Amino acid sequence: MDLRPLPVAPVTWEQEADVVIVGAGVAGLSAALEASAGGRRVLLVGKAGLDSGSSPLAQGGLAAVLDPADSAGLHHQDTLSAGAGLCDDAAVAVLVAAAPGEISWLTSLGARFDTGPLGLEGGHSRPRIVHAGGDASGAEVHRALRDAAAARPGVRVCGATIALDALTDERGAVTGLLAGTLTGRGGGLAVGVIRASAVVLATGGYGQAYATTTNPAGATGDGLALAARAGAGLAGLEFMQFHPTVLWQQGGTGQQPLITEALRGAGAVLVDGSGRPVMAGRHPRGDLAPRDVVAAEMHRVMAAADPPAAHLWLDATGLGRAELEAHFPTVTAACRAAGVEPSRELIPVAPGAHYACGGISADMTGRTSVAGLYAVGEVAATGVHGANRLASNSLTEAIATGRRLGRLLGTERGPAAARDPAGLPRPQGKAGAPGAAGSGVTGASAAAPLAGAAPGHRPGLAAAMSRYAGVLRDRGGLEHLLTLLDAVPPAVALDLATVEATNLHAVSALVTVAALARAESRGCHRRSDAPQTAPGPPQRIGLRWRDRRLTVSVFDPAIHEPSRTETGVPA
Repeated sequence: MDLRPLPVAPVTWEQEADVVIVGAGVAGLSAALEASAGGRRVLLVGKAGLDSGSSPLAQGGLAAVLDPADSAGLHHQDTLSAGAGLCDDAAVAVLVAAAPGEISWLTSLGARFDTGPLGLEGGHSRPRIVHAGGDASGAEVHRALRDAAAARPGVRVCGATIALDALTDERGAVTGLLAGTLTGRGGGLAVGVIRASAVVLATGGYGQAYATTTNPAGATGDGLALAARAGAGLAGLEFMQFHPTVLWQQGGTGQQPLITEALRGAGAVLVDGSGRPVMAGRHPRGDLAPRDVVAAEMHRVMAAADPPAAHLWLDATGLGRAELEAHFPTVTAACRAAGVEPSRELIPVAPGAHYACGGISADMTGRTSVAGLYAVGEVAATGVHGANRLASNSLTEAIATGRRLGRLLGTERGPAAARDPAGLPRPQGKAGAPGAAGSGVTGASAAAPLAGAAPGHRPGLAAAMSRYAGVLRDRGGLEHLLTLLDAVPPAVALDLATVEATNLHAVSALVTVAALARAESRGCHRRSDAPQTAPGPPQRIGLRWRDRRLTVSVFDPAIHEPSRTETGVPA
């Protein structure tokens, strides 16, 4: 199994900053605001400038204990329960304690939250979801942060730019970023160097690795692949959360509309083709069971139908037209655009790739195993989400970790010491000359073999990922998926399509290896050939790519020490 380096090209431009943040979702923007408040010169890099990322699409809200009838202990326990034994208890405690203060901070920045009752979503034992615009919470939070960043003199934006690789010194510490700016000619890239003492990855997830996803077109795993090529520790990559209710459309692929879980919290019910409630008697919380439980049950019901069903139905007709339009305007508009009137028709839904619960191993301040490299938001695996994310914890976590990291960078004047939450061996310098990890760039020019992944194979690989590494997996299918990945031909040029295809290729391979290593069913990782959860203490799967060899470690998340390490996954 090989993580292919990107094709390389001569460096034609250079910039400098104290902190470079890749990604302009809520995690990156929160970090930028706090770091600039500490006097740091911040450069935000994004494919679409300040309008990039999945954050504006989030229909759910922010989980926080604001009701006297609720408690931090209940929020903590709900998070641990959803995480199926793999949450980091200390990280969850940080999130739960910080959540109410993050709501206040956002309000101080001008975020306009709804004044009605708190919402209830799957896995929560109490209503504790703060919403904005009904089902447009992510858009409102992102707007407030984006406007604040745009008005901050210490924050500059480098738009239409994609991160390529990390620049490293002879010790393996990150000293900047190799990036490509779109030239406007068929996705061509002008390659440049950004020198910085801190590189923050806030690039979101990799839903585009799958045939159907709620993620936008730019969610191609860029930050995760970059960190892997830089030798950073990774954890929990087998845990891709599939949202149970994605709008199903005949022949639909790529990004598809999300049907928010809050709709079920308001009384909508999942039903099969005969109108029978899907979740009745399957879980104590019924339709508001954790997402992994609902998605798995939907998959079972669809597969058991004769012939197998492509989708199920969500019955929201009982809510009525006025309720739908007032509190779920985004969902209502998406349904109507697809020719479905949700106030009187059933909504066709099926599970779709939604949120990566694993990623770059990081603590709640964003520190990774590589000095100078930080990760916050969906790209980071802090231990908060464990084996399955509790609904609406992600926006809260992204803001909390982004702010904590920003404050850290606002006081430090150099790369923080590397910290490895995954318990994997740290990188000890680089083989060969210092430069860009994985790209062979040194100084102001580069020359290396072309080895990226050809972009023309993306649709086929996405279909294969959905089939073999989707809601239900097994060893045979995962091993076959690795052979398909190995067969993808190399790319012949460095352009945006090649960079995204190469990153998706790397992420798909890493997810597949992690899924093979976990021979049990836990959280949103389900194996048909290992349907039970393994007895004994839960184990975390850690990965690290180093010297053209992938190390797979199995370790106890409570003590961060590997209990088994396998190095037999060579290139």
